Amino acid sequence: MTENDDLAADGDLFTSSDLALRRRDVEIEQLLTALGTAQLPDLTGWFSIQKIKQSASSVFEDGWKFSRFDPVLIAELSDWAQYGVAHRSWGFHLHAWEFMDPLLRAADDEDGDLWLRRIVQIAVGWIRIHRGADDEADPMAWYDMSQSLRMPRLIAITLRAARHGGMREQTVILAEALAWHLDELHQDRAFNPRNNHGFYTAVSQVHAGRHLAMLPDAPRTAEEGAERLALMARSQFAADGVHLEHSPDYHRMLLNSFELAVRDDLIADEEIRQRIQRAAHVLGWMIQPDGAIVQMGDSPETNVLEKVPDSIDPHTRFLLTDGASGEPMSEELAAFAEGGYAFVRSPQPTAPGEFARSGYLAFSAAYHSRAHKHADDLNVVWYDRGQQILTDAGRFGYGELLDRESPLRAEGYYYAAPERQYVESTMAHNTLMVDGRNQRRQGRKPYGSALTDCVRKGDRFDLSARVRHPDYVHRRRVVYTPGKELRLLDAIHSRLPEPREAVVWLNIDGSFELESVGEEIVLRAETVNGPLRLGVSGPGRALEPVRGQHEPLRGWRSRTDGALDPTWSLGFTFPLETRASVETRLHFL
Repeated sequence: MTENDDLAADGDLFTSSDLALRRRDVEIEQLLTALGTAQLPDLTGWFSIQKIKQSASSVFEDGWKFSRFDPVLIAELSDWAQYGVAHRSWGFHLHAWEFMDPLLRAADDEDGDLWLRRIVQIAVGWIRIHRGADDEADPMAWYDMSQSLRMPRLIAITLRAARHGGMREQTVILAEALAWHLDELHQDRAFNPRNNHGFYTAVSQVHAGRHLAMLPDAPRTAEEGAERLALMARSQFAADGVHLEHSPDYHRMLLNSFELAVRDDLIADEEIRQRIQRAAHVLGWMIQPDGAIVQMGDSPETNVLEKVPDSIDPHTRFLLTDGASGEPMSEELAAFAEGGYAFVRSPQPTAPGEFARSGYLAFSAAYHSRAHKHADDLNVVWYDRGQQILTDAGRFGYGELLDRESPLRAEGYYYAAPERQYVESTMAHNTLMVDGRNQRRQGRKPYGSALTDCVRKGDRFDLSARVRHPDYVHRRRVVYTPGKELRLLDAIHSRLPEPREAVVWLNIDGSFELESVGEEIVLRAETVNGPLRLGVSGPGRALEPVRGQHEPLRGWRSRTDGALDPTWSLGFTFPLETRASVETRLHFL
């Protein structure tokens, strides 16, 4: 399409947008005046879930870069749908207009006129393609998260265009797009209260209601958003502050967005604000001594030390800044009975530079919904003596969906990539497998939290939980002596009459080397504190240790989406006849 074609198309789009606004009883000149004098919202906030490090020039000239994918030349883009077809996450982040962030910053600089023209041209081009388009044309365009995160960027662009004397027609087009974006946010399909996406729809409505008072739908939008936001806070975070989607990194991400919404005064409800305060405290317990969020559920390896220093909880702030600000924690054990996590950090750091010296244990005993839930009941992650010991498999990313008729759907899998299926599997976690089958997720009623007693006894921490599976009951005691050993005491009661076989799976960091296999398995790692030797023994027969096996996949973790790193996979298999009680021991030599 030539420049003249663009102008003609914009003229047609302006005419239809102008008529559409008038049908909403909007007086165009009053609307333009109100838009041109409205206060500009911040360019960062609850919607900044992906930090764009590229410069405006790089985005415009080299293309927007997301994850491992090829750059996308935004200024020349006509087929937006292809990216979501290739990879759902790619399409979602593209349609959220995350690439706009550095362009908008550039538009507020001295030479901003050029950048504003470029931004508006891209936005109007998107509107021309997607105005009136349905889900089948490009499903990621109207994906709930896409439209929720696109809305504040569309607002930011429209308010800036309205201040520009030469962009009257484009401002009308953008304003009418805002009106139908408000319509879309009202739709039931745009609001999913069953997972964290519902928060973004709700807060997007509150944000829009505040900054678009000149549109007739703004009061209803703000009211509905506030109601939805209250529902999301209570359904997403337990009363004890734990995010109920089985992923510490999603806890971090959603908490950050909630905290920014509080900062921007988008949340007035005091009970919600207190719940967010408790969630901020929980986040501190989810941070390993190396500064990474503990990898459980759909959590990549996200290092937060010094990157999220402004927690509203002083104890979490102390950890995030490695003691530079905030207040040290006094307790070394935290059990969140409603959320279903227990954590140990011992000793707690009390001064700058001490964080990395702590021993750390995370114990997961929760099933609140299918959201980000792996087959990982009673999973344990362990970090000690400056070294990751027991690891979790991580997220790997989402990618292409399985065919709806695939038998793997019955096992709880949604995604087609074998690597994604592996990281969700039971053997990729430090827990129990029975009869070679993954712990059941699909068609199983969520039990909430399975934690029972979690206590300290001298220098030992004794954590317990009990999970009822469809055909067996699993009780696990985790007895941890920081700096010395970890014991896993598993009691299983089978509900089937025939003999069965169980395996205790362990996944040990790939930086270790296998030293020997005998009565116990010995591994050795070179650390900054010198050599570290680990002895591992377990019940029954030890399976052959493997690291990074391809056929079949075994012994892997995913630190970043789309990538696998080798770990040691150890297994101890034993017979199960009605009842069995076994012990697995890991200790430093």
